[in-house]
Amino acid sequence: MDENNPPPHDDLGASSGGDSSLGELIPKQLLSFHPLVTEPLDLLVDAEVGVVLGRSESLHRKYGKIGLGMLGAVCESSDDPLLSLLGMPVHLDLISPHVTLVAGKRGSGKSYTLGIVGEELARAMARQEIEVAVVIIDAVDVFRQMVEPNEEQRDLLSKWGLEASGFNASVYIPRRTYEGLPEEVRQKSRLCPLTISPAELSTSDWGYVLEKEGQLSTAIDNLISDVIESLRKGYVLEDGEVVSPRPDFSITDMINCIETNSRIEELYKPATKMALIQRLKRAQRLGVFLPRGTSAQDLAVPGKVTIIDVAPLGSDAEAVLAILTSILCRQVLTYRMAWTEEGTSAREQLPPTWLIIDEAHILVPRSGTTPAKGAIIGYAKLGRRFGCSLVLCTQQPSAVADEAISQADIVLSHALSLDADIKALQQRAPAVMPSLFKEKAFISGLPKGVAVVFDQVTENKRGFLMQVRPRISKHGGTDRLSALFEAASIVGQEPSVTPEGVQEAEFVEAEVTHADDDVSYSLPAVSPPPLRLSRTDWERLDEHIRDYIAAMLDRRMQELLLTDEPSPVREVSASMVAAPPDTRETSAPTPQAEESIPFDASRVLVKKFGPLTRSLLERSLTRTLLYARTPHEYLFPMGTIHRVNWSIMSESVSAATLVAAVIARLQSAGMSVVSVREDSGVTFVFLSKNVTKAALMVGESQGLVCVPVVIAGPDARPVNAVADKLRTLT
Repeated sequence: MDENNPPPHDDLGASSGGDSSLGELIPKQLLSFHPLVTEPLDLLVDAEVGVVLGRSESLHRKYGKIGLGMLGAVCESSDDPLLSLLGMPVHLDLISPHVTLVAGKRGSGKSYTLGIVGEELARAMARQEIEVAVVIIDAVDVFRQMVEPNEEQRDLLSKWGLEASGFNASVYIPRRTYEGLPEEVRQKSRLCPLTISPAELSTSDWGYVLEKEGQLSTAIDNLISDVIESLRKGYVLEDGEVVSPRPDFSITDMINCIETNSRIEELYKPATKMALIQRLKRAQRLGVFLPRGTSAQDLAVPGKVTIIDVAPLGSDAEAVLAILTSILCRQVLTYRMAWTEEGTSAREQLPPTWLIIDEAHILVPRSGTTPAKGAIIGYAKLGRRFGCSLVLCTQQPSAVADEAISQADIVLSHALSLDADIKALQQRAPAVMPSLFKEKAFISGLPKGVAVVFDQVTENKRGFLMQVRPRISKHGGTDRLSALFEAASIVGQEPSVTPEGVQEAEFVEAEVTHADDDVSYSLPAVSPPPLRLSRTDWERLDEHIRDYIAAMLDRRMQELLLTDEPSPVREVSASMVAAPPDTRETSAPTPQAEESIPFDASRVLVKKFGPLTRSLLERSLTRTLLYARTPHEYLFPMGTIHRVNWSIMSESVSAATLVAAVIARLQSAGMSVVSVREDSGVTFVFLSKNVTKAALMVGESQGLVCVPVVIAGPDARPVNAVADKLRTLT
């Protein structure tokens, strides 16, 4: 068909499978599932390309075969062979903006279909038929390998008239994971560092980062709000010095504000400030919240597919994805609205964007809220007006917000098994559903790769069955990198060897002194073709993974060595009670003395460790406190009694400051310091209240300070009362 001379009206419309003017059909033997559907099928059919989805006849007259992407082939039979469209290729319009819903239970092929949509957009951009940007939100590491061709199915692809090919894609992964990979792997796998500026987050966003479900106490929520406002407007230190506003601040800036802002010092208790600081430190260790974060302009690049892969974040991926998606939706709409008002200058800043979101039921749930929910709904409602498209993929359509899926003009549903999901599909399908499709046994029994397709353009007609085509590029994270990502997600909460605070301070300094420079990790103006890893590269990556696993095993062995202690209920052996070489008492003659003594926290000896995880540091110190001769004799003079263990940890205060805070909290519960002992270079502090006793010490590993406390006594009630008082210091 001549692109400049569209065919006359008679060449468009319903056509039969037996018409010789039609293009080549997909061989029937490739369509193993093709049930008989008796209702008439009336679709927009082009004599050269096949079935066309998402276009009116008038729009197709204008563009013809330009801007179409092949999704698969019709795979249903008709009782009238002359009207059958079995084997007819199915193409999706890629020129007009759409909201598309792809649904299906786990393993039905929905993510595979999502990858096909991404491939067809990339192919159309390569043919220079459309000028858009494509951003794929990937939570489970299944789209990263589309930079590589699907070599394993070359024969099958040729039967569909296709060739295996990789695509021009960039893969953004969390910066911490990115920096842990060899440079060769970064380049060959087309990896880029992903960061989010803390300044982009609202108070509610921080709630989801710092706590599951976003449920923070009112005091901490108010404190976050005051910190953000202080950094944006500036604040006054306790000595009267004024700190200027910081439009793009770091987590370190937030912690400094909490510790030095005179207004915050007056309004909030130390326990509240310490609780927020600890949570911010945990967020900092994710290695993704840094100044000069990745923006929509970095991700939505004309003519390119961008994949955002947060699988290495493990359980924290949902919160990070929700916040990133919210920022992306808001920025894209802002730029596109500016283009509508200002013209081509704004268009050059950000092209029409296809946003493809997997696991949509997590980001835009029917009940509850997430940082991304409102932004995605707004994008679905307003995006098409400004040239932007949205593709939502979910295994639970009933769990996705109605406001989002009600905007869908195209629905592709693979097999569904739950009644609620089938009902949601029936209610939201933008075209008539044949009686056969309404049967639960039919919709739940669809083979993998077969989908029911509904198109709003044909809303007075009916949906049909489609077999998706094979992927041109690789699908699924099944290579060596995926194993490394999995390992990163398992140990994702552990701090890196280099202190995060130092890295971030250097990043901020670079920002101040080179404010007009490009970001450190910028992409070349013209991207090179996708490259495959050579055998040498794979050997380097294998060696890197072996080193990574060896380090993990070394930490595990270290944990076993540090925690291989006897039970506290065992009788202490003679070797254990032998006097240590360095034991001297600095106060009362016996640790059981009831008289209160003065206490100077600055003289406490700190037990130093090398690199340890938080849990291992806490466990090692607690076991020392329980089983070392001096505290064991004080706490358990008569054997097994009631006891509670509790630990306070901080990366933002000194050991002496944290010990003083813990002692003050125990004293507020009525306890008194009765003895301080130094044993083998460690200070043990003993407290008591009647027959209830407590002991504590302090340890440190790479700036992380831990104060374990053991409270013991013959009666559980006073022991628990003191413990409850201590638990308020978090």
